[in-house]
Amino acid sequence: MPSRNIVVLVLGLVLIAVGFFSLARGSITLAPILLVAGYCVAIPVGIMMGAPSNGKVAQRVGREGE
Repeated sequence: MPSRNIVVLVLGLVLIAVGFFSLARGSITLAPILLVAGYCVAIPVGIMMGAPSNGKVAQRVGREGE
């Protein structure tokens, strides 16, 4: 099962694609809403969520500094 941040990023890409499709069909209300939701909400949230870490990277970084 993919991690939550991947699902949110894919949702953002779907919102953007549907927004551009809607824009091409002439929508002046739905398209901007979908594009803003994709670009300004879903993609940044998916990036900020980050991948779940298991602590191995943090341990490795801590040892390099010694």
